[in-house]
Amino acid sequence: MKKFFRYTGIIVATLVIVALAYTYISFNYYSPEDPEVEIDRTKLAYYQDTWEECRDAFKSQAHAMETRFDSVIIFTRSVESKTEKDLAIDFCYIPANDTTEKLVMICSGTHGIEGFVGSAVQQQLMSEFFQPEMLANTGVLLVHGLNAWGFKNLRRFTENNVDLNRNYSADESLFETRNDGFTALYDMLTPKGELNLNSIGNKFFMVTAINQIARKGMPALLQAFAQGQYDYQEGIYFGGNDFEPQVKIMSEVLTDIATPYSTLLNLDLHTGFGERGELHLFPNPIDDPELKAKTEAVFEGYEIDWGDSDNFYTVHGQFVEYIGDLFPDKTSIPMLMEFGTLNTGSTVGAVKSAHISIVENQGAHYGYKSEKDSLKALAGYYEMFYPPSERWRTNALTVSLEMMEDIWANFQDLE
Repeated sequence: MKKFFRYTGIIVATLVIVALAYTYISFNYYSPEDPEVEIDRTKLAYYQDTWEECRDAFKSQAHAMETRFDSVIIFTRSVESKTEKDLAIDFCYIPANDTTEKLVMICSGTHGIEGFVGSAVQQQLMSEFFQPEMLANTGVLLVHGLNAWGFKNLRRFTENNVDLNRNYSADESLFETRNDGFTALYDMLTPKGELNLNSIGNKFFMVTAINQIARKGMPALLQAFAQGQYDYQEGIYFGGNDFEPQVKIMSEVLTDIATPYSTLLNLDLHTGFGERGELHLFPNPIDDPELKAKTEAVFEGYEIDWGDSDNFYTVHGQFVEYIGDLFPDKTSIPMLMEFGTLNTGSTVGAVKSAHISIVENQGAHYGYKSEKDSLKALAGYYEMFYPPSERWRTNALTVSLEMMEDIWANFQDLE
């Protein structure tokens, strides 16, 4: 009997060691495969390395359109900052030629660092897609770098640690929203102290996450993690205690430009969530059956990952939905377009993405144990929101241009 228990103990210990080794390796050496595409240098030229360079390239493409269009209105709105000078949101508006029936708004940089890819998409559209004959009854508004501070400082959030895509609403009751799931996971999601990526907790974060997944399920954890929270300013996905200045800026700009149009298509460009190499359509659920039908008609031929479907989540204070609240008498179609990076549909990819966000937030608030920790955390952040892979970057512009061609045609047919 003693031999039986001894052998059983050895087997159990071996299985535990194997399981720990597997989770350690799969988590710490996770590297999803790039899409199989040929690298296109002409597309890579639309990418830049800093917010300032992106601004210059955006404005350069906007001014280049002045030679092709009768009217191109380029303007800037300054954003107040306690830490930076000359922060601004840049706009390019091309009015409809004949009748103001429809308006397409394309926004980049709502989540700061994600603006590099959004800027590249906007530059490509200005250079290769928009033509005068397309704008008989449709205007175009391009919004560049909505969160300029985060864009410049390589963070998703504003200098107040506010997630802008959780901060838009016509009602201040937004800030009374409770996220009990986040509160329950606060210690896991908001670690304190200097970031040490070599700590046991970080190296074996996958074990902690699997324990939570087993107890609560992945959908519940994802909702608690990402829906937004309004209680902990030091935490991730903090929606604020008050409206950020961009809310007022966009309210004024949209009221000025969108008022003459009856139908609005609002596209907000993001990166991070979803399968690597895929461009996801990721809206909150739409209760209005007529608006939902029109949304599906515009994006016909593409899968829409509604926020209440498996492995996705709903959010509060979303920018593109706010536009509908701003113009309740108009048809306003909201769509968040997300370029996937880390295969968050898989358990490892989802946990890796969560960990990258958690450690970046910890480092931003409490500093880093070493320069190596700082560089490694930033490298993970880039991989999640601005992958350096030339294949990934080429593919992002290829699929976005193809989708835009279809979306535009469907939007023109919309009645």
